[in-house]
Amino acid sequence: MPLKLLTKQLMKLDEHSKRVGLALKLALEELVCKPNGGGGCTELFVKNPGKLRDLLLEYYEGSVESVKFLIKEMYIVPLFILAEEKSYGREDSLAELFIKDPEAFKKEVELLLEKIK
Repeated sequence: MPLKLLTKQLMKLDEHSKRVGLALKLALEELVCKPNGGGGCTELFVKNPGKLRDLLLEYYEGSVESVKFLIKEMYIVPLFILAEEKSYGREDSLAELFIKDPEAFKKEVELLLEKIK
């Protein structure tokens, strides 16, 4: 995927995730992602989901359910909306994939990102 197009898609996803929970998003950026991951949470979600998973699991003291809920509500659901794709309940399976196989998850995210106009 061309870098310019990916940057545009990342910006759209980042803006949409802020609408879901601005205070939570800002707290995660400042307390978790930027200090430990280098980039923002949205960038890690797309480019390095394994790193984001590890950071969130550490922050939420190993609570897999908390991390799955957060990823689903802040990124997966908005991603389906922006891609104008019906999820058919795939949010939960993608959240599970985020936890168990971040590289396979990354491929699924890339497919959805390609659909964002």
